[in-house]
Amino acid sequence: MTPDLPLLTLNSVSRQYGSPPTTALDDVSFTVNSGEMVAITGPSGSGKSTLLNLVGTLDRASDGEITIAGHRVSAASDAKLSALRAHLIGFVFQQYHLEDAQTAADNVATGLLYTGMPLRERRARAREALDRVGLGDRAHHTPRQLSGGQRQRVAIARAVVGDPPLLLADEPTGALDTRSGAQVVDILKDLNRTGTTVLVITHDRELAAGFPRQISIRDGVLESDTQQ
Repeated sequence: MTPDLPLLTLNSVSRQYGSPPTTALDDVSFTVNSGEMVAITGPSGSGKSTLLNLVGTLDRASDGEITIAGHRVSAASDAKLSALRAHLIGFVFQQYHLEDAQTAADNVATGLLYTGMPLRERRARAREALDRVGLGDRAHHTPRQLSGGQRQRVAIARAVVGDPPLLLADEPTGALDTRSGAQVVDILKDLNRTGTTVLVITHDRELAAGFPRQISIRDGVLESDTQQ
């Protein structure tokens, strides 16, 4: 993906739930260029998680259009959306979602499970991804043998093992102490410097202040979009 060209576009995107409908996201529009690093902020219940689910193609908008790397999400079949997630999007969550019975390397290799890549190659790529996050020496450890910060770094390695152009991180430091959280943020910034577009969902204003761009959501509406 060429830098400074749109990787993600939201055009008048809304999401309603239930009957009568409750609006979780209301007429939100913005563009993210390739290579950007963006913090999406807002209080609990503001619509941040709804936005993440829509951008990550885990949910569909009620109205409006989302385009990712030239692909119109609303027009895509479920199979197409699965392919988009497998090749274009990496996910990092506050809770690491690692399998306790698997090694760090095998946990990371699951990030390539739906690419059709042979197991040996998946494991080789997993070791490379662990090296990128500074955990090459922990490849054979299980999650229970790792600290919280190390588990999150394994989760980041899993998210980027397939070199997706877009990384979505939902409160990635929320369960970590200050030192471990700072290490995770540094890794996200390093990934961004090597070309990954990074969107971080956070309620932490101090964390967001360290990002080049901050988008604020409140009551489902885009409140502000500022760049440093």
